[in-house]
Amino acid sequence: MNALAAAADQLLADYVRSTTVFDGMSLDSNRRRWKRRKFAATQGDQVAAKVTRTDENGSWILAYVLRFYAESETYDVQDEDDTSKLIRLPWNHVMRLSTGTEGWFQKGQRVMAIFPETTSFYRAIISKHPTWTSGVSADDNSGVGNAHKPRVKEVILKFEDDEDADGKTPHRRVPSRYVIPLPAKYYYEDDDDVDLTAPNSGV
Repeated sequence: MNALAAAADQLLADYVRSTTVFDGMSLDSNRRRWKRRKFAATQGDQVAAKVTRTDENGSWILAYVLRFYAESETYDVQDEDDTSKLIRLPWNHVMRLSTGTEGWFQKGQRVMAIFPETTSFYRAIISKHPTWTSGVSADDNSGVGNAHKPRVKEVILKFEDDEDADGKTPHRRVPSRYVIPLPAKYYYEDDDDVDLTAPNSGV
């Protein structure tokens, strides 16, 4: 019976695929808004915030969330270095920081990270395989539900445009909390994947 049920499911899936026409829509806008609100940073969260119109290195800085406006999907954030400065930003100019438990910490991965002794994010590449620990104490500030998950505590990177006098790029250690995906990866959603392969016409 299980084999028959699986065969029936496959026939149904093949039929749906062969008769479905892609209309350019991948995910309902209301569903996108709901997901963004659900995972929005909250008051007091330390985040990465884009404060310039360009994508140059240093355009993302360390900031704190003062408020998230669900209706307009905007944030009020405060510059880590200048607490007198209040900045209002759209949702796609704010990124939550890492917990260290994410699975994308891999050698060769392109990322953004806080350059040592600054509060600005710069593009970099993970230059050595990260070391995973078996977990941390329950009072570690790594996010709800992450206290005992395997995690990476620090990441070894090579930053763009960081060559020394000999033209060599040094390895630098950065706490995993301050290593985040590139914006295009952070805001990417699996639901945006649409299979554009032409269905089998039977010809």
